[in-house]
Amino acid sequence: MNILLAHGSSDSRHAAQAQLLAEKAAEELGAAVELRFLNSEKMPEGARVLPLLLGEGWHAKHDITRLAAASDCTMLPSLSARAIPIACMATDLAKAEIPDQSSGVFAVYHLEGFEAIVRALNGLKARFDQMSVVEIHASPSVAEQLEAWKAEGIGDIAVQPMVLFEGRTMESVRRTVEQSESGAIVGPVLSSHMAFPAFIADCFRASYEA
Repeated sequence: MNILLAHGSSDSRHAAQAQLLAEKAAEELGAAVELRFLNSEKMPEGARVLPLLLGEGWHAKHDITRLAAASDCTMLPSLSARAIPIACMATDLAKAEIPDQSSGVFAVYHLEGFEAIVRALNGLKARFDQMSVVEIHASPSVAEQLEAWKAEGIGDIAVQPMVLFEGRTMESVRRTVEQSESGAIVGPVLSSHMAFPAFIADCFRASYEA
C-alpha cells in the first residue's frame, strides 16, 4: 500500500487538494495511493509512506519518528530529499506569474530545517533579475523583502510560497503581500504544478527499486 502523509489543516481546501494529489499520483503510478495525516495514530502494516514535508523540523524529527515506531511500515524520505526538482517546479510557477526576467521572492516556513530547499532555490537564481529566499513566520520576512525592493524601485515581483496546499499559511502570505502595496503577485501552491503528481509517483517508484 502506498500512502501520502500530509500535514493536515482546519482549512477544508487542504484535505481536498491532498486527496486530489493522491488520486493523480495513483494514476501516474498505476497503483493505489491513499491519504493519511500526521495526527493519525499509526500507519497500515507494510505500507510505503511518503511524508509530504519540505523541511526537517519538528514533524520530521518527532511525528514521523512516532508513526514509524507505532507502525510496521516503511517511511520514505520526505520531499526535502528531492529538493532540486521541487525548486525547479517552484521557479516554474513563479515565472508563470512574471514571464520575463524579473524578481522572485521564495517564502519558506523557516530557513532553519529547510536548508536543502534553500540551497536548491539559490542554485536557480539565474532565472531572475533579483531573487531572494525569505521566511514566512520570521525574519528575513516577505514583508521586509518587499519593502526593501519597493524602496529600490524594483517591480514585477512574484512571491512564491513554498507551501504544498491551501490553508492558513497561504492566506497569511496573501495578506502580507496585499498589505505591502508592492504590486507583487502571489504564486499558487506547489501541488498545483502539472508535473507534481508524476514527481510524487516517482518518489514511490524509487522506493520499489531501492
